Amino acid sequence: MIFITGATGHIGNNLARLLIDKKVEFKLLLRQTGKALHNLKADVVLGDIFDPIFLAREVKQGDVFIHVAALIDLKNNMPAESDQINNLGTKTIIDFCQKNNVKLIYTSSVDCILREKEQKLIAEPEKIFPEALTSNYATSKAKATAYLLNKIKHEAMNAVILYPSAVIGIHDYKPSAAGIEMQKSLRRRIFFYIQGGYNFIDVTDCAKAIYACIEKPVTGNYILSGYNCTLKEFYKEICSVQNHKAIFIPLSAFFAKAFVFLIPRFSKVMVDAVLDNYHYDNRRMKQDLLESLTPFEITVKNTISWFIQNPQ
Repeated sequence: MIFITGATGHIGNNLARLLIDKKVEFKLLLRQTGKALHNLKADVVLGDIFDPIFLAREVKQGDVFIHVAALIDLKNNMPAESDQINNLGTKTIIDFCQKNNVKLIYTSSVDCILREKEQKLIAEPEKIFPEALTSNYATSKAKATAYLLNKIKHEAMNAVILYPSAVIGIHDYKPSAAGIEMQKSLRRRIFFYIQGGYNFIDVTDCAKAIYACIEKPVTGNYILSGYNCTLKEFYKEICSVQNHKAIFIPLSAFFAKAFVFLIPRFSKVMVDAVLDNYHYDNRRMKQDLLESLTPFEITVKNTISWFIQNPQ
């Protein structure tokens, strides 16, 4: 049996939809259901996903456990909650899977990989350094990732670590930070931007990569990345899909950091992420998990179409 946590989130619900399309049997382990699962024909089991007793009741030897659930603290004001969910809770799942011979597929994040601005390509890390990171999200994810990476290396645990970059795409019900920005940009005619960007990957490609980890005897870690895109290019692609003209005005990084508090949907963590190195090496992913990626313009088009049909 395949078990999935975090199915009310962006990656999780798209993965559930993919498994339904492929007629693969699975169960969703959830604390509570959500809008993303409405009318979705899936077997849902409610409980505390970090409770070993609950896990032992549902998950058995030889099963596959896909852990997607996480707390994304973009405002960087929930250190205790981030550590409890992203670090300690995930370690409970890791220990359970190892003890019970359950294959674990864990979605970490590129945010927990230490990198240099001048680094040409950021590859899968040999080691994780939580103490070198500053945001609650990155630090808490890094602690759990380091714990699992060490077990894979030294204890031959049957597990895969996936590091998605910025995920965008359809069925973004919560929605994600990138999804919110896309919605806010639909009718905008003036765009302010800073000289930075992200690497974006389509959520359906993330789901396909996870499915490949189920189907194939792979272990270790994989960066899941797609297309490098500056903020200006990102906004221009949105305008292109909408077929409208816009004015683009650059802002200095200093100005953005100093006045980010004036725009509630943004935070210093988000500005820092835009200014960081976002060039990832996805050759291992392409070799083992995904033969091709959804073109970026198709992802943007599909995402905008979905948001128009599903206003938040």
